Amino acid sequence: MVSAPLIRVALSDGSFSGRGEATLFESPHADPKAATAEQLESVRSVIEAGVTREDLLKLLPAGPARNAVDAALWDLEAKRSGTGVWRLLGLSEPVPLEDMVTISLADAPQFEQELRDSTDCRVLKLKLGSDNDIERLEVTRRLRPDAQLVVDVNCAWTVGRLEEMLPVLARHDVRMVEQPVHADNEEGLRGLTHAVPIIADESFYGEEDLPRIAELYDGINIKLDKCGGLTAALRIVEQARERGLRLMVGCFAASSLATAAAFQVAGFAEFRDIAGHLILTEDTEPSIPCVNGWLSPPAPELWG
Repeated sequence: MVSAPLIRVALSDGSFSGRGEATLFESPHADPKAATAEQLESVRSVIEAGVTREDLLKLLPAGPARNAVDAALWDLEAKRSGTGVWRLLGLSEPVPLEDMVTISLADAPQFEQELRDSTDCRVLKLKLGSDNDIERLEVTRRLRPDAQLVVDVNCAWTVGRLEEMLPVLARHDVRMVEQPVHADNEEGLRGLTHAVPIIADESFYGEEDLPRIAELYDGINIKLDKCGGLTAALRIVEQARERGLRLMVGCFAASSLATAAAFQVAGFAEFRDIAGHLILTEDTEPSIPCVNGWLSPPAPELWG
């Protein structure tokens, strides 16, 4: 279990209130965590005077601050209208979504215990990027031959190592590999023959990245904290589909309040890893239940 630095925003019109949450993640961009509160204070008067979600896209840069305000605006509109965000979006009534369980880069005893503890969940995300990646795949398939398996390398391979591992991944029926190489080396993916789809995570932040990503990767991992909120994420979904990109929705460690907003876009995704609240030492109430890897839709009193 972990703790994480979060920021929460509450917006009220005197009768109804909306809430949003974001995670202050480490970013390679010139937008450090300390700037998030400063960003919000710099536009507080504009937001309090009344701002739309489309206004917000221009008012704040992509990142956690905009995500938190955007989520609060969606929640406020839902509370005012007495209906769910899903209905405001024109979506079908939400149903439980299957999420993936992460198996960490732990030492062998803990790694095997995590696999045994995961038997009630069908979709596993196996962290790779060590000297014994092949052994980890073999042990995973021995203990969980039934699992739908994806792997996350977090930039730890070279392009050469990826080429060596691709047939190994295919042999173990891996459904996709997430961010195998660092963004500095991703040009090596251009024209690379591969049967296992390659998904961009650390290389992808927002819609401005889509033209480059579409030339190098098969899909993207959308995180609301990176792209700047549900409104931006929905725009990305539409544009990614037009480019034929496969979709994943991910998250950082966060409470159920953040998971609730991610849930709205996760239904569009082929791969989902949005239950950041399950690894927090303490969650908000009401929390979002997860049973055998299936997340329930958020309760209206939580969000949306």
